[in-house]
Amino acid sequence: MRLPVPGDPASLAAAGATARRVGRELAVVEGRGRTAYASLGEIWGTSTSVRTRKQGRRAMAALTDVGRHTEQVGEALQTYAAELSELQARARAVVDAAAERGLVVAEGRVLPAWGVTGEADPRTVGERDAQVRALQAELDAVAVQHRRRRDRLLARIGESREDLEVLAAALRLG
Repeated sequence: MRLPVPGDPASLAAAGATARRVGRELAVVEGRGRTAYASLGEIWGTSTSVRTRKQGRRAMAALTDVGRHTEQVGEALQTYAAELSELQARARAVVDAAAERGLVVAEGRVLPAWGVTGEADPRTVGERDAQVRALQAELDAVAVQHRRRRDRLLARIGESREDLEVLAAALRLG
């Protein structure tokens, strides 16, 4: 059965951990590169050396920015993975509660199961309708939170992509 909250929290968390690790590794590489470019001036004192060191400093500064963005996106992925896991647990609880009451969840809606489910007296029907409304309200709340959190993650990734595009263009033109 497909849950009302799609996604794979474990894969997102793993991707986030990888991104954060890469961000830390970029910081190490940037430090080594900065040291190498600085030492270049001691052994090569021409105008070409000055230009090369200047380009190297720009490249290392860009590498710092890329590492920072990578870490931030990794953190956002891990945060979203934890939130997604919690939302999926809440959705599963609604599905389980619906099943216990003879209801089903299909395409984001809580519905009576097919077939005869009991007596058709007004009190029983009223109770079932109240249960449907309560479960639907919880399911709707989960869906809204899922959309908001997903949109927040996508916005963060989009901001990072735009910043990195500007950085790449500056490096190309520089």
